[in-house]
Amino acid sequence: MRALLGGRPGARSWELGERTVPEPGAGELLVRVRAAGLNRADLLALGGGYPVPHAGPDGVFVAGMELAGEVVAAGPGTAGRSLGDRVFCSAPAAFADYAVVDARRALPVPAGLSWTDSAALPVALETVHDALVTQAGFGTAGAVLVLGGTTGVGQVAIRLARALGADPVLATTTSEAKRAAIAAAGADPLVGPAGLADGLLAATDGAGVDVVLDLVGGDQLAAALGGIRIGGTAIQIGRLAGPAATLDLNTLSFRRLRLIGTTFSVRTADERAAVAAALTPVLDLVADGRVRATVDRVVPFGEAPAALEHLRSGAAVGKVVLDLADPVPGQA
Repeated sequence: MRALLGGRPGARSWELGERTVPEPGAGELLVRVRAAGLNRADLLALGGGYPVPHAGPDGVFVAGMELAGEVVAAGPGTAGRSLGDRVFCSAPAAFADYAVVDARRALPVPAGLSWTDSAALPVALETVHDALVTQAGFGTAGAVLVLGGTTGVGQVAIRLARALGADPVLATTTSEAKRAAIAAAGADPLVGPAGLADGLLAATDGAGVDVVLDLVGGDQLAAALGGIRIGGTAIQIGRLAGPAATLDLNTLSFRRLRLIGTTFSVRTADERAAVAAALTPVLDLVADGRVRATVDRVVPFGEAPAALEHLRSGAAVGKVVLDLADPVPGQA
């Protein structure tokens, strides 16, 4: 089968190679991959900045971390799963014609949802729901700020917050040209970080936002602190603008803010399965279209380096997706 390989020293892109079709073990499904989403963590993994537990002794690994496709084989302990089931999930080694996935993380693709739209969702949906609902404790009302609203995760974050009852939903961009994408997803756009706290207070009648989802890092979180309500919560998720920030600890303390850091890279298999299981109540929101990904572009599997460069450029609004729907000759 075809596979995109990373881990070569100095490589700026993946290498298209061949691998043996894997076999599912206990609790696992073998999925014929039809589409796979790109993530910023894929860039980090390629450069050695993100852990890849399944890498071989030489450091080489099959890249990718989210996919959509149909089940073609199932290992023991996967009762309730059927061959031909359409699923989408986060999973390692997703950039290949076939991938083995933890059955507990494989979610049913809603009727009518395309492969590419499905493949753009798993990482973003898990990330946002876990941060907003599980960790921040968001219920059915409150104000939410998304720092980095034009990223793939940010676009899903806006729609999920809105669907769960957040009002207002605000989101930042550093580009005036991308304001329209934030508004189209359902948020009020803020171009920052300059004056961000004042903008948040103005949008919430002086109260401040209840939850901040920080997908950017760097100075944007620091700029937002004064615009979070007393007792509010900030979840630090992504670090596109860098891993360092200078925070005003007086603001943090006087507003009694909760600051929570999160990542999936060091979670156990059981923890990742629990994150996926928690999504069950919101799958109806995906089915009726209220929660969806913004797909910036779909790229044929053989043109993956171009997809990678587009993601690296920062020009994408939403997700870049690889299309594996048409197998190469001799492959099912």
